[in-house]
Amino acid sequence: MRILHASHISNYTPPVGYGGIELMVDTLAREQVAREHEILVLGVKSKNVETPYGLRAVFTKPVGRPGLWHKLYYSLTLLKVAGFGDFDVVHIHVQWLTPAASLIECLAKRPTVLTLHADPSKAVAKFRVPMVAISQSQKSRLKRLGIKPVAVIYNSIDIKRYPFRTDKGDFFVYLGRIDETKGLHIAIEVVKTLNEKLVIMGPITNHRYFNTFIKPFIVNKDVIYLGEVDFKTKVEYLSRAKALLYPVQYDEFFGIAMVEALATGTPVIGFQRGSVAEIVRDGVTGYLVKDTEEMRKAMKSVDKLNIRECRRDVERRFSSVVMAECYEELYKTLLGRL
Repeated sequence: MRILHASHISNYTPPVGYGGIELMVDTLAREQVAREHEILVLGVKSKNVETPYGLRAVFTKPVGRPGLWHKLYYSLTLLKVAGFGDFDVVHIHVQWLTPAASLIECLAKRPTVLTLHADPSKAVAKFRVPMVAISQSQKSRLKRLGIKPVAVIYNSIDIKRYPFRTDKGDFFVYLGRIDETKGLHIAIEVVKTLNEKLVIMGPITNHRYFNTFIKPFIVNKDVIYLGEVDFKTKVEYLSRAKALLYPVQYDEFFGIAMVEALATGTPVIGFQRGSVAEIVRDGVTGYLVKDTEEMRKAMKSVDKLNIRECRRDVERRFSSVVMAECYEELYKTLLGRL
């Protein structure tokens, strides 16, 4: 198949440092090339990175907060490329491109699908573009909005890039953006009460929150903030940690950091909300907890888990091979409807 992906523009594709949607697009595109599909990705291209798939730069630098001009320009670029290119499927990964996706389906008569990497706005919900949920939890919420996803396909990783490690260090780890919705302050609170160590990795997206609730505790070697790290550093600390702490404060649609940790053999201790309950198998690959007291107990029991099962579970459910197979079946279904 010839497949066109519309990646996000908040980071490079592949991402530099922290990257969610861009990482998923890169992972899927690489796996699809390995399966002998012809791939073109629209997004922001780094001059120093080579990819096995075609990559067309819509912008030369990442756009953190796209304005009306950025959205209009990207939409017009997408319409032009999809309309004049001989693609079998157009795969959108950016919600505000949904109007353009709808036009592609209607005018160019090309199968188009939108993966919802976040819960959609009411405006997006009005369009009839086939939509993919990235968790069962998200699917349930979409149904309440009147949206019936054509499939649930988990975000996944290229497991070969994540070495499995049995020898663990003396610290816990937090990986993700730093704002109140992710609950980093709770992880710090629990770690301090147990006299444990915590290594923090991720970009600061709310500086007021960071300065008030996080920075005052980064004063000794027990709580270390490494910043927004590169892939090698991320995997190194994930693989050496006792467990990933994931005290998320909302019903998150998906958390790829949990999958990355499990792939290295590091269990996850997370609040039982949203997709956390789908990713973490309680008592097998980690612990699902409801409050700080349960998190403390789980941290004391983490060495009882079989870390090899963490890796095996990712291989079964969250590998890029599985994700590519699921999307391939969906593409064929959409093509069959024409």
